[in-house]
This record gives sequence, C-alpha cells and structure tokens, in this order.
Amino acid sequence: MARDLLDAITLVVNLWLGGRCPSSLSEFVATAPLTPLLKPDGGIRPIAVGTIWRRLVSKIAMKGVGKDMAKYLNDFQFGVGISSGAEAVLHSANRVLSQRHEDGSLAMLTVDFSNAFNMVDRSALLQEVRVRCPSISLWVEFLYGQAARLYLGDDHIMAATGVQQGDPLGPLLFALVLHPLIHKIRDNCKLLFHAWYLDDGTIIGHFEEVAKSLDIIRETGPGLGLLLNIRKTEVFWPSCDGSKLRKGLFPSDIGRPVSGVKLLGGTVSRDRGFIEEVAMKRAVRAVELMHLLPKLRDPQSELLLLR
Repeated sequence: MARDLLDAITLVVNLWLGGRCPSSLSEFVATAPLTPLLKPDGGIRPIAVGTIWRRLVSKIAMKGVGKDMAKYLNDFQFGVGISSGAEAVLHSANRVLSQRHEDGSLAMLTVDFSNAFNMVDRSALLQEVRVRCPSISLWVEFLYGQAARLYLGDDHIMAATGVQQGDPLGPLLFALVLHPLIHKIRDNCKLLFHAWYLDDGTIIGHFEEVAKSLDIIRETGPGLGLLLNIRKTEVFWPSCDGSKLRKGLFPSDIGRPVSGVKLLGGTVSRDRGFIEEVAMKRAVRAVELMHLLPKLRDPQSELLLLR
C-alpha cells in the first residue's frame, strides 16, 4: 500500500509540475485561507497557507531549482537558500560600521518597500521564472497566471498581484523580481556594502553613491511593483559630517536616526544605550508571551512556542 500511495502521489506531482492540469482549476489549487498577523507598527501581514498538495508540489519545485537559484542570487541576496542569511547581513553591516565609523563621508541606507510581497508585479515575476528557472515555469504560471481566491472567514478576495506569503516558492519568486533592480544598482553605484534579505535592503557607501542608489530604487522599483516606503526607509551614519544633510540629496521625509538602526531583528549601532534599549524591549516582550503560554492549555503547542 505504501508503494502504491507513493506512486500515486508522484503521478499527481508530476502532472502539476508538467503543466498538465487544466488551467480552469488554478483558481482552486492556488486558493488559500488568510491569516492576518499584526505587525509591530500596527499594520497587517496577510499569511496565505494553501493546501497540502499545493505546498508539496511547490516544495519539490523549490528543491529542484534551489541550489542554482541560490548561486544566482547570493552575491547580493541572502534570503533564499542561505543558512542564517539575516545574521550574515546584520553582522557584516556592523563590521563595516566598526571599521569605518569615523569616515564622515559615508552613509548607510536601510530600504523598506510598501507591502512588498503582495504588490510585486506578476508579469515581471513570470518573465523572470521563464528565463531563470524554466523547469518550474509551468507550475508557477498555473499558480500566478490568474487571480486566486483568498479566504478570510466567510468572505474572500480575488488576489491578482504579488506572491502569497506562506507559499514555499514565495521568497524565491520575490527575489527573482528584485534581482534586476539590484543589478542596476550594482552597475551604476560604487558601494562598500550592498546586501538584501528579501525586501530588506542595506546599502553602505559614499553618501552621494548611496543617494544615487536610492534614486534608482525610486525610479525603477514601481515598474516591478516595488514601491518605496519612505517613512520606514532610513539613512544613518554615526560620524555624519553634514554633507549628507545637503538639501535635495535625500528626500526630506526619510528617517534620519542618530544613534543607530534596527535591522533584521538586531541593531546596527555603536551606541550602547541604543543597543541595550532594543534588546531589553525584545526580552520584555518575550517574557510577557511566555507568561501567556499556559492559557493555551495545550502542552505540545506551549513547548513549540517556548522553543
């Protein structure tokens, strides 16, 4: 029975990966319930977790192209196929800051996009998949070539843009759309440090080169569905010599922190007070959540969340 079951599952997976499933079924295969998670800033992060069959096929597709795509992306992107990629970006940025903090001509830019995963352009996405990983392109087109139903309780919306957060292929698809923008920055700007963890970008260099990279993001990003969230985008350097404050160099409404920036769950700073404050806030939140665990009355879930 186990052998027969495995053969049947393999047939279904190959059927879907081979693009032999009627396109009329895509609306239902790509459907998912929405789980709205609250962001720290009060916004909503919509998580869409599809059926086990859809997730299985997508995980197999990711397994098939993951190594090649990690090689293609990992000069600048560390959110796909890179173990501890966020930590690598965070520690590297702090190393550059530690070595060059007295250079007043430098600037550090942390980039934030508005609702990036849900807004990324699907036509650009499908084109990049066809070129970079054609072996899974039929499956991706089946999922994202048309609108799909996303359910919230008894209501639903028809999602026609972006990638679903919760899709095993989601990070790769987003990274593929972002990469041409990254290459444009690489080709036009001389930077000390340029790294991305999915939609979180970190750029360090001479302040004029950093300003030029921001202009490229603002000009090129919208065509890919990547809209800069200037309220959460920040420019920072501890030994600012005043030049980077020149009128018109950076947008007037960009964040300009003095002590440091929060990046990928950590801090980039040389200010002990700033680092301690961020660390203590995280510790307090963790303790508060630990005290709520017994209310679940489910030891397995309590242990999982505690870990």
